[in-house]
Amino acid sequence: MVLNKIPTTLAGLENLMVKQFRTLQDLVMVTKKEREILPLNDTDALMCVVEEKEALLDQLGLLDDARRKTLHDIELEFGIQNENSSLEDIFPYLDESQATRLSRLRDGVSTLVAQARDLNYGNQALATSMVDWLHAAQKFMIDLAQPETSYRPPSHIPAFNTGKSWGVDHRA
Repeated sequence: MVLNKIPTTLAGLENLMVKQFRTLQDLVMVTKKEREILPLNDTDALMCVVEEKEALLDQLGLLDDARRKTLHDIELEFGIQNENSSLEDIFPYLDESQATRLSRLRDGVSTLVAQARDLNYGNQALATSMVDWLHAAQKFMIDLAQPETSYRPPSHIPAFNTGKSWGVDHRA
């Protein structure tokens, strides 16, 4: 085990988690901005926000991959053999201050992930209700413009000269 490499790897892990935290903060801000833009029906602004969110999500994916690789390298240096890398597995090998910092960062990242997920669900519900409203308004307008299927102008009603009654008395 190379002991002088572990602190730099731990510092790298902490830096990656800080970058994840800040990127998630940006994602939450962009998602809140998306919430403000949705009711305005400003598609250009919405497209800009969506592109910004996609870039942040790509960045988060890269940071998560790098964090997993770094965590796996640290586990190998400590001699931990696990298929699924977990931050909790290295805590017993760290001093208390390092473990506390990493634990707080992990908790902060988890909180921001949950907040971003909740905001996205809310934005999805808002967008879905707006689309449903548009479909209902469109159907209403189309139904207003089209005559009912049973309606025929008076000139097209056939005259019944047979004098038969279908069980209903006609009085004028």
